[in-house]
Amino acid sequence: MNQTPEAGAQAGPDTFLDAAHRVGRRIAADAQWRGDACTWQVVTPDRSSPGVRRGVAATAGPAVYEGTSGIALFLAELSAATGDPELARTAMGGVRFALNEAAEMNESAFGYHSGRVGVAYAVARVGELLRAPELYGEAEALLRPLAGNEARDMGMDVIAGGGGAIPALLRLTGQVDAELALGIARALGDNLVRVAVREPDGWSWGTMRTSSVRNLCGYAHGAAGIAHGLLELYAATGDGSYRYAAEQGFLYERSLYSPEDGNWPDLRHTELGEYQFEGRTEQLRERLRAGDWLPTPPRHYMAAWCHGAPGIGLSRLRAYQLLGDAVYLEEARASFASVQRSITDEVGMNFSLCHGRGGNAETLLEGARILGDDSLLEPARAVAVTGIHRYEDAGEPWPCGTMGGVQDPGLLLGEAGIGMFILRLARPDVPSPLVLTAPDDTPAQGGRAGAEEYAALQKQTVEEHFGRTLRVFGALGEDVDALVPARAMGPAPRVSDARAAYDALAAHVAATADAERRALLEDAFTVDRTRFDLARSVEDYTQEFLESLARLPQEELDWREGRVGLSPRARVVSTRWDWDAWLDLGDEASPPPEDDAYYLVQFSGGRATARRLSPFAALILQAVQEPASLDELIGVVKEAVASPHGAPDAGWLEDRVVEQVAQAYRAGFVGFERGLVGAGAG
Repeated sequence: MNQTPEAGAQAGPDTFLDAAHRVGRRIAADAQWRGDACTWQVVTPDRSSPGVRRGVAATAGPAVYEGTSGIALFLAELSAATGDPELARTAMGGVRFALNEAAEMNESAFGYHSGRVGVAYAVARVGELLRAPELYGEAEALLRPLAGNEARDMGMDVIAGGGGAIPALLRLTGQVDAELALGIARALGDNLVRVAVREPDGWSWGTMRTSSVRNLCGYAHGAAGIAHGLLELYAATGDGSYRYAAEQGFLYERSLYSPEDGNWPDLRHTELGEYQFEGRTEQLRERLRAGDWLPTPPRHYMAAWCHGAPGIGLSRLRAYQLLGDAVYLEEARASFASVQRSITDEVGMNFSLCHGRGGNAETLLEGARILGDDSLLEPARAVAVTGIHRYEDAGEPWPCGTMGGVQDPGLLLGEAGIGMFILRLARPDVPSPLVLTAPDDTPAQGGRAGAEEYAALQKQTVEEHFGRTLRVFGALGEDVDALVPARAMGPAPRVSDARAAYDALAAHVAATADAERRALLEDAFTVDRTRFDLARSVEDYTQEFLESLARLPQEELDWREGRVGLSPRARVVSTRWDWDAWLDLGDEASPPPEDDAYYLVQFSGGRATARRLSPFAALILQAVQEPASLDELIGVVKEAVASPHGAPDAGWLEDRVVEQVAQAYRAGFVGFERGLVGAGAG
């Protein structure tokens, strides 16, 4: 996109305000009135024709993202800046429509962009701007059904769940029942802490678990936006558990950052997502069962508010503002280069807030405000001026974030958002619609409150990864507190506590001079070490979903027609000492029993778990670590269980083997591949 910084420098606030006003007047003129309420025609994906990506016209709903509350929010902000009564009238009409429709929203629809909380925020903000305080009660009425349902928040992210709802609820505490809003926010935060996937390198959230290669980075659907919401909750309450969870989310993304690309990866599995979005699950199942597997997509990067550096940069700017830690400033500055390239160089990029120039420029606007660096504004000003000349002045439709870039009035995909971007260049005091923050008078900003909750959650996290090992080491007389010391709340951690504990335990075992003692400690560490290493090794979460989809019903299987193989996300391990039995005895004066114990370590749903195995089950699973036919498997077992009195009955043995394999197949520990039995396998 051809532009010059000088063009932006020459444009004053009046230039931008006039352009935003023209956008707003056009949106208001297109309103479709129904009594004292109004709505608009927006563009939505056509789901009636699977496999065809196109947009179709539809009546806007109530949500902030693409509905009337989001459009009304822009029109009210613009009316307050210009004094235009027609914009105010239309904003009120959009709010009335949203209130009528939002009453039917699900009572677990928490999202800022797609749920009740966002509508309530927009309604209250419009009431504030247009001096209509009666709207505060309407906003509160939308929130009340949510209380008590926080554990049902399935969206979790900024768009659809607690990540976006928390900051909006904190903003609402001055206009609705503060105890209600804060109570919902805290319950959502507690739920996000509870359901976090506590990975080796930080925390993530499974917002798109069956259609993302890993749990997502990014602001709209990933760790950045959820961590930002939790950090705002820490700022508002002083509860250190929320700060700890936020830091762990930032750590997860830090482990995936690419210095070469100056960006964080977009971890969505696009092809798999298309199948699911279009409702073609059965077609995908048939494809997989025919042996045509979906490959893991190569790692790719997107530069947008929703996915990539622009949105992640916004979260780090706010983290730096609240906590003052240099690591967040470094990451924010790392995002600026990606942002500037995207808004100036990316050919064909639209101007929307969600995944266009308007949203990307928001990172520069916030950077200029928080860091006091007005030079960051110049690329944003320049791209806005170029767009105004090319589209607004020429009477051409702005390219929107819809399918095909077609014209749309919505806030996140359409012209209301484009107008909001231009308006914020004229009036920087207009709140960003993309990154809400806690009120400025919150108690924890800049403070060190919450150390006790922080330490408790840190200890819990380490114990979830290595609790078994620490208990055994402690019973053996090791000083585990010195070995894995608690980290005080303060500077942002550079590695996760789980990773730090792993490194400390591994180093201690390796440094133990006495060979017998070292063997004892190594054995005690085996299961947790395997869990940790397995969790770090799994790079594509979608394979578990695809395998479950392709799995044949057991009644359709003939075990002799193929090979059985252990899942690549499972390990069978054994220990020389039975540590579980020893811990259960509680007699630390006695030596641990030297008796082999077997475990299945499995990675599923983003977590690695360990379960005790019987010796027979362990034998079966060890035998299929490389795919084996049923006859090969029976032969291995027959040899292992043979005694001087002879081999067990062949029929009885086959039944036992088949029963064990069937149980493992149902549980997902093993897979079955037809037609792979070699000529000599029988």
